[in-house]
Amino acid sequence: MDTITSIHDKYLVLYPEEGSFTSEGDSARWSNKDLDPVPQEHRTWEWWQVSGFWIGEGFNAAQMQTASSAVALGLNPGLAVAACFVGNCLVTPPVVITGYLGSKTGLNFPVLARAAFGMWGSYIALLIRGIFCLILYGVIATLGGGAVRCMIEAIWPSFKTWHAHSLPASAAITAPDLLCFSLFWLASFPFLLISISALRWIFTVKIVLMPFFYVALFTWALTASHGVGPLFSIPNKIEGGWSVGYVFCATTLATIGANATFAVNMPDITRYARQPRASAAAQAIALPLFITLTELLGSILAATSQVVYGQVLWNPTEIILLWDNRPAKFFAGLLFAFAMLGTNISGNSVPFGNDLTAAFPKYINFRRGQVICAIVGFACNPWLIQAKASTFFNFIGGYSTFLGPLVGVLLCDYLIIRRAKTYNIVQLYKPHGIYWYNKGFNPRAIAALLLGMAPQLPGLAHAINPAVKISKGEIEFYTFSWLNGLVFAMIIYYVLFLILPFDTSNADVLSDHSVEEIHGVHMGEKQEGSSVQKLEV
Repeated sequence: MDTITSIHDKYLVLYPEEGSFTSEGDSARWSNKDLDPVPQEHRTWEWWQVSGFWIGEGFNAAQMQTASSAVALGLNPGLAVAACFVGNCLVTPPVVITGYLGSKTGLNFPVLARAAFGMWGSYIALLIRGIFCLILYGVIATLGGGAVRCMIEAIWPSFKTWHAHSLPASAAITAPDLLCFSLFWLASFPFLLISISALRWIFTVKIVLMPFFYVALFTWALTASHGVGPLFSIPNKIEGGWSVGYVFCATTLATIGANATFAVNMPDITRYARQPRASAAAQAIALPLFITLTELLGSILAATSQVVYGQVLWNPTEIILLWDNRPAKFFAGLLFAFAMLGTNISGNSVPFGNDLTAAFPKYINFRRGQVICAIVGFACNPWLIQAKASTFFNFIGGYSTFLGPLVGVLLCDYLIIRRAKTYNIVQLYKPHGIYWYNKGFNPRAIAALLLGMAPQLPGLAHAINPAVKISKGEIEFYTFSWLNGLVFAMIIYYVLFLILPFDTSNADVLSDHSVEEIHGVHMGEKQEGSSVQKLEV
């Protein structure tokens, strides 16, 4: 019976459970069990698992497509990888800092966002992140469907022509691809019920398998194209009148966009890390190294397809579909499907589940949020985004317009204004407390967010609809929208703080022991004069 209860608690709880502050009057609006700080005994991710997360997270077709899309647009493979490395180096510090904050406090992003934006204002941050996660969940599932198709065609080659023309061209997807997408979506569904603590074992398996898969694909690419020389000697063939420098910067932006979500997603994972400092140091090395190596492989595969098949194939699963070796095709598809399954859960369904839980804690818990993410991710027709390299670039880069200023506000609030002091955990759940600001909103943060976005909006409008005419300088300025927005938002938020300061002296640093006391109150282990009362400012 105890075993059954343990399995139920770990995997099958689909209803919101009371949190440490649910019974405290108005605080019930801001609390349930999934929003509580993670107690120390549940922080099971070791530093090497956090580091290896970037092997498991990075090795997927979507990450490869960032570089291979640049090759498809005419950039030399070597330059494409260099642009990716620059982007990864730029995005690493914000990811490491927010990840460290999550592991230090045991809090996820939705709760941390309350400190900068206010209790109600944090909903703006949740909306920005949540929409991206919804759409990207479907995009990754589409790529997973391509991997499933590799497996099915390896077993039944006739599947290649199965109802091939049943759907119109305007659908941007064939009947076999739609079936494979649905199969991947269904196979992913049970994994949405796994806790983050248990999810680390999926990434542990990926850490073991993916390096071997990487070497196999890398070896095939170099062998098929007769060495690295022919690949990296492919000249730049930029179309549309743009310069090599412009496409280089656009690739850097797309690289940042592909990982920028982890500047706000990482606390959702690292709140389960056992060693905050060791995990942060491991991430600082692993992110730029492993992600760039993955993008290197994507660039090489795209260039190999140009040499071997006479066309640039920016989706690696499309290359695998052309293989004649059926066992190799099957296992490559299987490993790609497994890789993208873990990536989709950690990078999209987990963040969205947390966001929806924070928005509606009385009705939604973490698992319900993940299920809703999967359903909406299917309904948004993500294959339309996936159809063209330029569309994929515009989608990833366009969302950087919103993510950059969001990260800028968070970093400025934590690093500069509060001087890296940990937030008062108790007050993050209390309405009318120190993070209530003005009717639940911090107008400085919201103004900085909007003003940080504003200069990039003309470029975004042009990227979505080329009929919108803007100057060439505005288009080139837009290529670094994430970095521009981050810097602008930080400066504006700090200036507004100097003009309209708020008190930060009562944001006490709370120890791990204090976090455990918070949970003790919820479980009835503390009586009157509880630690929560003592910890309040």
